[in-house]
Amino acid sequence: MAINKTKKLYFLLNPFAGNGDAQIIFERVKIFLGEQQIGIESYLSQSKGDIERFIINEDLSEFDGICVIGGDGTIHEAIEGLMQSEKSKYLSLGIIPAGSGNAFADDLGLKDPLDALENIIIGNAIGIDVMKIKRRESINYAINIIGWGMASNVNILAEKLRWLGSIRYSLASLFSIVSIKLQDANIILEEQVFNEKAAFFIALNTIHTGKGMKMAPNAKLNDGLIDIILLKKASRLSILKIFLQLFSGNHIYDPLVLYVQVKKFAINTHGDLLNIDGENIGKTPIEVSVVRNAIQLFAKI
Repeated sequence: MAINKTKKLYFLLNPFAGNGDAQIIFERVKIFLGEQQIGIESYLSQSKGDIERFIINEDLSEFDGICVIGGDGTIHEAIEGLMQSEKSKYLSLGIIPAGSGNAFADDLGLKDPLDALENIIIGNAIGIDVMKIKRRESINYAINIIGWGMASNVNILAEKLRWLGSIRYSLASLFSIVSIKLQDANIILEEQVFNEKAAFFIALNTIHTGKGMKMAPNAKLNDGLIDIILLKKASRLSILKIFLQLFSGNHIYDPLVLYVQVKKFAINTHGDLLNIDGENIGKTPIEVSVVRNAIQLFAKI
């Protein structure tokens, strides 16, 4: 853990996250940090990928860290930018929640934007893991979730229901359960092979996903492990029962649910869509491993 008083920060704002409050939140943050005599600059993204490209291309060497104001998708862009540019070696990351899901912020206990500033101001940074995603043609990263099967389909539908706010995740899950089609899965969890039909597969670095779903109750951001949830062949009624337990975390005790922790896994299907950190990006096949302490995060864990 590193503690150095913060002197200068770059804020990256996503005006499309959540209810579009990023700029309003930033004005509050700017006043507060001004009182602490911390220098700040800001960048307002205009489209998906802007924040990742900004981090990769901008000279940020004079800053102690970058802070994102947005949701899980915004955090994903920042992680990609930091890892692809290797600026994660000297730039710490701060999170100011402003999304509709905020699963990553939930794990950190961050509810109010100003409360999130405490560790940023004092420079309290701790290393956290990321998931490294290897495809044939590229390498990408995830900080929260990699979802396949229904876990990907739910996110596609939730994006279409964005106008409903955070409840869209639950509604999309219910709609997906009603219309679910089991998919052929070829999944390798370290040395264990699963080659059969399955409902969904989720790999997590965080406890939460969606809005308040306690998907991986034993997950830790810096334990060097990926938490796996695999639901194999199951009826719609069984899946509905499991879904209702997601908010308490009790689904992991259902005999139809496999819950394990691994250091690497692979999905060897071809062309299946993936949910990566809440974004509908990427397709199988993929190989995934843990990169320990890859990001220095302004937080207490």
